[in-house]
This record gives sequence, structure tokens and C-alpha cells, in this order.
Amino acid sequence: MKKTIIASAIAAVVAAPAAFAEVKISGNVNMELLDQDATTGWDNSTNTDLVFSGSEDLGNGMKAGFKYHVFHDDGGAVCTDTTAATPAVAAQTAAGTVAAQTAASAAAATSSTCAADKVADLTVSLSGDFGKINAGRQENFNMAFFHGFAAGDAAHDITLEDGNGQQSRMNSVEYTSPNMNGITIGLEAGIDAGMANSGTDTDNMDMTDVMVKYSNGPLTVAAGKTTHKGGTAADEEVTNIAASYKMGDLKLAVLDRDVDNSDAGTANNEMTTFSATYSMGANTLYVGVTDSDDAQDGDYVVSLKHSLSKRTSVYVVAKNDDSDNNTDTLVGIKHSF
Repeated sequence: MKKTIIASAIAAVVAAPAAFAEVKISGNVNMELLDQDATTGWDNSTNTDLVFSGSEDLGNGMKAGFKYHVFHDDGGAVCTDTTAATPAVAAQTAAGTVAAQTAASAAAATSSTCAADKVADLTVSLSGDFGKINAGRQENFNMAFFHGFAAGDAAHDITLEDGNGQQSRMNSVEYTSPNMNGITIGLEAGIDAGMANSGTDTDNMDMTDVMVKYSNGPLTVAAGKTTHKGGTAADEEVTNIAASYKMGDLKLAVLDRDVDNSDAGTANNEMTTFSATYSMGANTLYVGVTDSDDAQDGDYVVSLKHSLSKRTSVYVVAKNDDSDNNTDTLVGIKHSF
């Protein structure tokens, strides 16, 4: 009997890791030093991403999955209390009543901020022959897919991404179809009054997003449209058209983004980003330039990355602001895990 119990216990210990075999921990840490023409001296930042993800086989070709992504962008304490907390504590001490203490504690709590450390993505998913359904806090296709065509350089703090037409992460339900002879379709809808430039009318969707992508060997072509409502700000439509083509070690890409605001007082904007990436062994050279209706017209970025290993790289990046002819220069190191 004892031998049977011991054998069962050993079997359970040996089998236990298999139950967690699909859980992964990944992310990156990068440190950057930045010199800006418009200011004096050097600035620095340390940024991290930590991602927990996993999946479970449900049988019949279906899987359930999750993703929990947190990040830290340098620029403040993890959590700090503002000055509003001080009079709240004073009121609590002076009044001495339970009601006053409760109100004061609530006021103190709402004054806290955690601006530097944030939850990025928090999603659950179901996937199978039908495609994939992703639900939770996440970026839409406009941000997660199309903006990548304008952010191909090695740096974290330097980019050709345009601030116009950006939406923050929000709670949404996203469907991505299976690959159908090279064609993939994505649909997304979200309700989140906390989203930047979103409305508060929950009878309708605050954001809708559609994306169609075609990939065939070295060629990728995609188009998408994102619509989100405005509260006091303008309703906005963002139309993206993107393409990339790879020829050996050279990759060419273009993104055209048109931002249409319904508010007559808010300027519309169209921006086109052209880029080329060339790999030379452990070195990667990137060059990107913009053609835009706004002040970013003529801006360009040059980036050179050297891979010390598959996970660690060093890089130098320069960005020229054509409107005032200022140049930002950045050096950094990044480790992924």
C-alpha cells in the first residue's frame, strides 16, 4: 500500500510540469541615453516589458489562452500620493468619527497615481479552425499592427509614429479569421468610456475596427479602418493602407494613414511613412522618412543595431526634425527573454 502511494506521489510530481508546459514568461529590458538638440545635456530612460502567456488544449482542435502584459516606462515613481491626500488625512484626525475617517480614506486613495507602471494587455482567447477570438484590454489593429510599419527602428524612445489617430488600449472583443489563401480578416468592437477621445454613450460602440491583410511569400498588403467616438472631442476615423516587400536581406515598407475628424475645429491629417531595413549578418540598418500634412513632414530616422546574441543587442539611432532642423541622438542596449 505504501509503495503504491509513493509511486502515485512520484508520478504526480513528474507529471505536474506538463500541466504548466504551455505557460510562458517573456519580455525585455532596455536602457537608453538620449541627447536632444532642443535641450542641453543627456537624458536617460529604462523601460521594461513583462509578459505572462499560456494556453490549454480543449480538444477538437480548440485552445484557450491568456495574456498578461505589464510594462514600466521611466518617468516617475511607481505609486505616489498627490497633495490632495494631506488635507484628507488632517480631516480624518480632526473629526475622529467613523464617517469622517471613511470619507478621508477614500479621498486619500483617489489621490494616488501609478503613472510609470501599467497593465498593457490583459486578455483571454479561444482559437480553432474558426480563427481566434480575443477579449479583454488590448490595442486595436490600428495600433498593434499598422503603427508597426512606422516604428521599425531599434529604439524605444525615438519613432516616426504620428500622434494623430492614436487610441489607447481599451476593453474590446477581437476576431481574427484563419488564413484563407493568404487573406486574413480582423474585426473588433469596444466599449470603454475611459479611452482617450471616447464618448460616454454605452448604447453604441466607442470603437470599431476592421482589417484585411493579404500575404504571399515576400509580399504583404493590408488595409484597415478604425472609428471611435468623441465625447467633448471630435469623432475620428483612421484609414490605414500598408505594404511591405522583402528581397533577400532588404525589406521595403510603406504606410499611409489618413485621419478624418468630424469636428470642424480639429485638423484632419494624412501621413505617409516610407522605410527600408537591410540586414548584414549581426547588423541591421534602418532608414525611414515621413511625408505629412503636419509638422512631422520631412522627419527621418536612421538606426543601426548590432546583435551581440539572439537576445541582446546594442544600437544607435538618430532622428531629424525637419521643421526646426533639430536632431535627437540615442544609444541603447536591449535584452529580451
